[in-house]
Amino acid sequence: MSMVKQVALAAVVVVMGCVGIIALILTLVQHHLVDLPHRMQYGMVFDAGSTHTSLYMYRWPGNKENNTGVVSQMLVCDVDGDGISSYAQDPPGAGLSLRKCLESALAVVPANQQRETPVYLGATAGMRLLQLQNHTQSHQVLEQVTKVIQGYPFDFRGARILSGMEEGAYGWITINYLQESFIKYTFEGEWVSPKGRKIWGALDMGGSSTQIAFTPGQPVQDPASTLGPKLYGYQYEVYTHSYLCYGKEQAMRQLRVHLLKMSGSTRPVKHPCYHLGYNLTLTLGDLYDSPCVARPVTFNPASEVTFTGTSEPLRCLNQMKNIMNLTACSLAPDCGFNGVYQPPVSGNFFLKAEYSEKDKYLRDYCASANYIMTVLLDGYKFNQTWGNIYFQRQV
Repeated sequence: MSMVKQVALAAVVVVMGCVGIIALILTLVQHHLVDLPHRMQYGMVFDAGSTHTSLYMYRWPGNKENNTGVVSQMLVCDVDGDGISSYAQDPPGAGLSLRKCLESALAVVPANQQRETPVYLGATAGMRLLQLQNHTQSHQVLEQVTKVIQGYPFDFRGARILSGMEEGAYGWITINYLQESFIKYTFEGEWVSPKGRKIWGALDMGGSSTQIAFTPGQPVQDPASTLGPKLYGYQYEVYTHSYLCYGKEQAMRQLRVHLLKMSGSTRPVKHPCYHLGYNLTLTLGDLYDSPCVARPVTFNPASEVTFTGTSEPLRCLNQMKNIMNLTACSLAPDCGFNGVYQPPVSGNFFLKAEYSEKDKYLRDYCASANYIMTVLLDGYKFNQTWGNIYFQRQV
């Protein structure tokens, strides 16, 4: 790996959750809305990711193209605070956090159309983890966001936790919609299917999970790993998988737990991915506070452990590979990682990423670069040049 590529990757910190916002509207409006040929319709989706929540508003003409809406984005509103899963100990706070964006939506949607404007909330990997960790708390959080949204004059269609396959497929639909792979607008004022269409794959590295979705170039060995969305009159076969616990934040947690286990009684624990002299002190309660890591049978949650940086990039890369489980594969060589079946990647891909200068992300730049390399090269099996991957900060 060249130094230039390593530095470039180190600047990419992936903190985003679900990218399939347009997709959720595209696939749901065709089942629930009545055509109004000469009237614009509105719809909203709360994208409740693991690290933050955003409200997206869309508008589309009442008539459809082959039973699928032609959608344009009207509004983006970032909800203050962290993702709704962070309100596990304060479920009402999750609902209250949405009010600012709901008020913004009221100012945009015409008053006489608010009652017929659908609102959805789709939660992703952060809530999937909370559901595994404490089903009661996840239910209470969804109950509270439902209560708040229902207090506004919109047509609330529900708050639910998306499956990993749905999240991956919605990302694939979003990318291809924005790239005009499904349909495009001509100079003659008509929507047509583009000739020689290029179908893109989608990669997403969130805080709690990472997703891949693409149309395979060969027969799929495991039919359960594919979905068949029908959009604008065409049927597609999409391979998709979401690796829960392998998003960047959870991968960093797994790495710290692995290093602690390997250190035995040595203290402080040496962390090869942190820069020389950097120290991070955590309680064991915080360190093990996730279903993505194995807790000791007995431990004192109040006890502290300190990780000290040793700045060893090669060892950092090797330790990252250790937590990815790259060897288990019953359908070799057609596997991603963690023993999951994956056909060979095919076509060009968009990878959604976001850059941040917050201190808690700066410390993980080296680890993030090696995490991205391990997932792309050893996990998803892209080649060393990855010339068919296009990095995007926002989708």
